[in-house]
Amino acid sequence: MIYLYFYLISFSLIGYGLILKKIIKIETSNFGLLGLLGLTFLSLISYTSSPFFKHGILFNSFFFILGIFLLFINLKKIEKLKKEFLLHFLIFFILLIFISVAKNHDDFPYYHFPYTILLSEYSHPIALGHLNNGFRSPSSIFFLSSMFYLPKISFYLFHITPALILGFSNIILIKKIFDKKIFDKDKIINFLSLFCFVFINIFFYRLAEHGTDRSGMILIMLSIIYLTSLIKDIEINNKNNNLSKLKIFSLLICFAISLKPYYLIYLPIFSILLFYQNTRKNFLKLWFSPIFFYCLLFLIFSTFYTFINSSCFVFPLTFTCIENLSWSIDKKFIYETKIWFELWSKGGANPNYVVENRINYIQGLNWLSNWLNIYFFNKVSDFLLSLTLLLLIFYFVFRTKLSLINYEKNQLILIYLFLIIIFIEWFLKHPTLRYGGYHIIALLFFIPMSFFLSKFIIEFKSFKKKSIILILIALSIFIARNINRLHNEYEQYQYNVFVSPKYKFIGADKKSYFRYNDQIRDNIENYNTINILGKNFLITTLKKK
Repeated sequence: MIYLYFYLISFSLIGYGLILKKIIKIETSNFGLLGLLGLTFLSLISYTSSPFFKHGILFNSFFFILGIFLLFINLKKIEKLKKEFLLHFLIFFILLIFISVAKNHDDFPYYHFPYTILLSEYSHPIALGHLNNGFRSPSSIFFLSSMFYLPKISFYLFHITPALILGFSNIILIKKIFDKKIFDKDKIINFLSLFCFVFINIFFYRLAEHGTDRSGMILIMLSIIYLTSLIKDIEINNKNNNLSKLKIFSLLICFAISLKPYYLIYLPIFSILLFYQNTRKNFLKLWFSPIFFYCLLFLIFSTFYTFINSSCFVFPLTFTCIENLSWSIDKKFIYETKIWFELWSKGGANPNYVVENRINYIQGLNWLSNWLNIYFFNKVSDFLLSLTLLLLIFYFVFRTKLSLINYEKNQLILIYLFLIIIFIEWFLKHPTLRYGGYHIIALLFFIPMSFFLSKFIIEFKSFKKKSIILILIALSIFIARNINRLHNEYEQYQYNVFVSPKYKFIGADKKSYFRYNDQIRDNIENYNTINILGKNFLITTLKKK
C-alpha cells in the first residue's frame, strides 16, 4: 500500500503541476518539472489551509484525488506521454528502496514527525515554539508531508517528501543530460547536469540523512543549472525567450528558502540577472506578474509561521523578533540558541561535551584548530577526496582533443563569485556540510570542470553512451548502498520490507513522538489555551476540528 500510494501521490502532484504551468505560463511536458511545480502548489495549499482546517484523512483525500483527476483530464496535452511515463516509472521504482526505512533521521522523532502529526489533527496552533526548539522555524516539508496523511496508511508517508524532490529532480537532470539541442548549443549544461545527477545519487543515497537540508541543496543545484543556462544563452546571443527558464529558476530559489531559513542567503542571487541585458529585461517583466506573487507567497508564509511560532520573522535572528507579544520568546534565550547553532557547527559541542567559553570559542577563527581536528579530518577531507575522484573519473571518461574555439572565460564568473561568497559565509558561520556545505563545495568543483570538459571535441552520440554508463553506475551504487542499509536494518531492527515497509519508531519511547500532541489536545479540549512556563498562551485560532 505504501508503494502504491507513493506512485499515486507522484502522479497527483504532476496533475497539480499541469494546472500551475498554465497559471504562471510555463511550457513543459517534463514530468520532473511538473512534479516539482506540483510540490510547490500542494505546499501552498497546505500553507493556506492550515490556520483553518486540520489535514485529516477526508481533507487530504479530496486534494489527493483532485490531483489524479487533473492529470487524467490533461493527459492528451502532454507531449511524448509514453516516454514521460516510462522514465517516471523507472526513476520512482528505484526510489521504492529509498523510502523503505526502519529508522528515519534523528530529527524526525524530535520535531519533524510531531509537527506534521499536529497539522493532521488540528488547525495550526500558535506559540508552538515554546514546546520545541525545532518548531520555531517550520519547514514547508512539514506542511507538505501533512497532506500525505491518507486512508489505510495513516502517518507512514510523512517521510517521503525528500524522495519526491529527489525523484522529480532526477528526471529533470536526465532530460537535460540527453538534450541534444542543449549539447549542440553549449554542452556545459549537459556536463553540469551529469555531475549533479551522479553527485546527489551517490552522496545523498540515504533518506535518513536528508531531513530538510539535502532537499534544499538539490533545489539550489537545479537553480544554478537553470541560471547557468540563462546566462550562457545570453553570451551566445540567443534571441529566444528565456522567461520560462527564469520563472523556474525563481521558483526553485523561493521553494528552497521555504525548506530552511539559511537558504535566505540565496536571495541576492537574483541581482546577477541585472548584469545581462536580456535577462534584465525578462527579470523586470516578472515583477508583479503571477510568478512574482506566487514566489512571494513562499516567503510570506515561511515568515508568517515562523512568527506565530516564535515571535520572530527569521529565527534565531534577534533583531527580527518582537518581545511584547503574548507568545514571545525571551530574546536572551533566542540569542543563546543562535550561539548554540554556531557552536555546534564549529565543533564546540557534541552529545558528549561542550566547550567552557562559548562566545570566545566561536569568535574569529578561535574554533578553527579544534574544527580541523574533530570535523575536517575525516569528514570534510573524505568528502573532498571523493569529489576529486569523481572529477578524475569524468576527466578520463570524456578526455579527447581540445577544441580550438576560444571560449570566453568570464561567462560564468558572476555565478562563481556568488558561490565563493556563499562558501565564505558558510565557512565562517556554520561550517558543517549538512548546513549548506555539500552542494556549495561540489558546485565550486563542478562548474569549472564542466567548463573545461565542454572544450573537448566530443560527438553527442559518444557523450550519450558515456553518460548512460555513468548514470547506470551511479544508480547501481545508489541501489547497492540502500540494499546494504536494509540488510543492516534487518539485522539490527528486524525490519523486513517484504513483511511491512512501514518505518518503525526506533530510538525512543513511542510516547515521546506524541507528547506535544497529547499536551495540546488536553489543553484545547479544556481551556483552548496552553500553560507554558507559567504563562497562558492561545494555542489555536479555531476550535478542534
